[in-house]
Amino acid sequence: MKNKIILLFTICMIGILFSYTPVSAEGESKVVIIYSSNQSNDLTQVRILDTIVSHFTSDITITSDEESINLDDYSHVFYLGLINKKLSSGLIQQMERFQGEMVFFGDNVEQLTKRYGFVSTGESETIRSVSIPQSGIKTEVEESRSILKINASTNQEIVSVGDESKPLIIKDKDSYYVGTTNLYNPVGMVIGETLYEVFGKQKNEKKVKYLRLEDIHPKTDAKNLETIAKYLKNHKIPYLVTIIPVYTSTKIKEDIHFSDVPELVKVLQYMQKNGASFILHGYKHQYRETETGEGFEFWDVQNNRPIYQSKDDKVLVPTNVEEQLMLEDYERQYIKEAIENGVTEMIAHNLYPLAFEAPHYAMSQSGYEILSGYFSTYVGQLQITDQSRKSTYGPITSGKPSFLHGMTSIPETMGYIEKDIHNPEKPFAVSLKNMKSLGDDVSQYSDGYLGAFYHPYLGLDTLKEVVQILNSYPNTTWLDLKQLPNKVEVENVLIQSKNGEVTIEKDIVSSDYEMNIFVKNSFMYVLLIGGLLFGLAIYFISIRQKNIPSNETRNGSI
Repeated sequence: MKNKIILLFTICMIGILFSYTPVSAEGESKVVIIYSSNQSNDLTQVRILDTIVSHFTSDITITSDEESINLDDYSHVFYLGLINKKLSSGLIQQMERFQGEMVFFGDNVEQLTKRYGFVSTGESETIRSVSIPQSGIKTEVEESRSILKINASTNQEIVSVGDESKPLIIKDKDSYYVGTTNLYNPVGMVIGETLYEVFGKQKNEKKVKYLRLEDIHPKTDAKNLETIAKYLKNHKIPYLVTIIPVYTSTKIKEDIHFSDVPELVKVLQYMQKNGASFILHGYKHQYRETETGEGFEFWDVQNNRPIYQSKDDKVLVPTNVEEQLMLEDYERQYIKEAIENGVTEMIAHNLYPLAFEAPHYAMSQSGYEILSGYFSTYVGQLQITDQSRKSTYGPITSGKPSFLHGMTSIPETMGYIEKDIHNPEKPFAVSLKNMKSLGDDVSQYSDGYLGAFYHPYLGLDTLKEVVQILNSYPNTTWLDLKQLPNKVEVENVLIQSKNGEVTIEKDIVSSDYEMNIFVKNSFMYVLLIGGLLFGLAIYFISIRQKNIPSNETRNGSI
C-alpha cells in the first residue's frame, strides 16, 4: 500500500512538472521576442511588439535569432521575421517542440514544417482596413498596407482579416501566424486585442479616459488657467497638467521662472489641491533658438540625432568609439541636469510632478534609460528608434516596455485641438471631428485609453466640447494619476503617490533655487517685520508725546 502511494505521488509530481508553464517571480507570463534582421541598430518593429506585449507582462526578453537561448525558460514565444533567412536547426527544433503559446510574424514560417504546416503564404497584397470579425472591431488604415497573402484552409481559425476577407492573423491550437511585420497601428491594435486570448487574460469592462492640459509655463495666462481649473473642479473631473518650469525666448533678455510669477503659482497650487496631477514636460521645452513650447529639448532636430553637443558647438560626427562615448556622456549629463532642475524648481513652489513627458515625444533610447532613474511613469507616445524622432508609436494600452527600463507607459490616443485658419467661423470643427474619430476607433478595443490633450490658451468653450467628447463614451472612468503608484526621485527628494495620496520626503532646502527663494522670502519677511516694528515704534512715540503735559500745564497755567 505504501509503495502504491509513493508511486501515485511520483506520477502526480511528474505530471505537474511537465505541465508547468514558466512564469516570473511575480506570477507574470515570461516572454521572449526573437527577431531576424539585418539592421541590428534599428529595432523599430521589435520595440512596437515589445510595447504591445508589455500590457500583459513586464517580463520580456528580446534577442536576435543568432543568440543562444533556451525556450523552455519561457511561457510565450514571439518570433519576428523581418528578413528572409535560414534559421538554425537548433532554434527550429526548439520552436517545433515548444509547449507554450507561440506567435509568428512574417518571413521564414515555412521552415517550421510541423508546428506551422497549416500556413501557406504567397505574394504580398495590400489592405485598407483591419478587422476582427468575431468581435465586430474594424479600423481603417490611413495608407494602404502590404501583408503576405495567407492561404488559409477551413481547419484554421481566422482571427483577423484585412479588407473584410484577406486573412491577417490565423491560428491552430496554440500557434498563431501574423502575415505582416509592419506593426504600426491599426495592425498593432488588432494584435493587442488578439493577445488577450494568447495570454488567457480577462478584458476590463471599463475604459480609462483622461484630459491633459498641455504646455503650462511661467508665461501662461493665470486668470484663463484659473477659469478652466474651476470648471473642472465644479464638474469633479481629475486631470493631468504638463509643466515647463522655465520660459525662454529670443525676444526676452532673461529666462522667466515660476518665482517671477507668484499669481500663476497660486493657481497651480489650487489646481493641485482640486483634481490636477502634474507631469514634468521638460525644463525649458527648447534646445536651439526657439520659444518654450515650440522647440524640442531632448532631440537635435537640425541634425536628427540625440542632444550630443551644445547648440553652439560645431557638429562632431564621431569617427571612433572614444568620440561616440564622449557624445553620449554629454547627452547623459544634459538630460540629468534638465530633469533635476525641473523637479527641484517645481517642488520649491510646492508643485509635485508624478510623471514625465518628453517635449514632442522626442527622446533617445539612452534618454529613456536615464529618465527611468528618476521617474516611474511616462505619459504620451514613444520614440522607438534613434534613427529618427518621427518614428514614434502610440500604444492604446498601458504597459512597461523593456526599453523604458521599468517605467509604466500611459498612452495618449486622441490627439489635440488646433485652430483651422481656413475656417474662421468654426476654427475648431475639424480638430474636434478628428478627435472624436480617433476616440471611436480606440473605444472598440479592450483596455484602450481615451486620452486627449488641450492647450488652455484656446479657452474654456472649446475645452467643454473636448470634455463632452470624452464623456460621450459609455462605461468609462476618469484617470486620477494620484490613485496610481508613482515615484519620482532626485537627490534629496522623494515624491510618491498611491490611492489618492501624495507623500514628499525632502530636505528643508533641497536646491540652490529653493535656497534663493528662501533667502528672498526671508528678506521680505525681515523687511515686513522691520516695517511693522518701525511703524509701531513711531505710533507709541507719538502716543507718549501726546500724554506728556506741557510746561504751562505743569506750572498750573491755563
